[in-house]
Amino acid sequence: MKGFDDPPYSNPNWEAFMQEIEETTGLASTDWPRFRTGLRQLERRHAGRVPTASMHRKIAENVFFCAAHWKQTPRVVRGALRAYLKHPLGRRMYSYTAAEYWQWASKVSPDDLPAAEAMVAEVREYLPSLDEHERWNTEGLLASLKR
Repeated sequence: MKGFDDPPYSNPNWEAFMQEIEETTGLASTDWPRFRTGLRQLERRHAGRVPTASMHRKIAENVFFCAAHWKQTPRVVRGALRAYLKHPLGRRMYSYTAAEYWQWASKVSPDDLPAAEAMVAEVREYLPSLDEHERWNTEGLLASLKR
């Protein structure tokens, strides 16, 4: 499971895109429809200026983590998760995603716990293959998952 690298922050187009993502994210907690509209507008503005794959993954990441964090409905979170998992994430981001999904499911949607637990189990399976630092970080992340 290998992700791909995003452009460096020293790239002015990527920096502008990331700045706009951050600004748009502020809407997620108070006005979900405006947040989603803002992301679609942001995507149109930056199309052709930043790599498409990186832009789509970053938007999908943002939608999933905001949906889970702000306790959106199961339909919204599941859709965001499906969209995000279509992108190559790499093990670190997959671990964070599994943990966030589990946290959300344990608080909002018990029906999603089996799927979340399956993702966490997958993370546990690849723990031995991680370097010492990543294994330590991932083990800490998994230890924080309490019902």
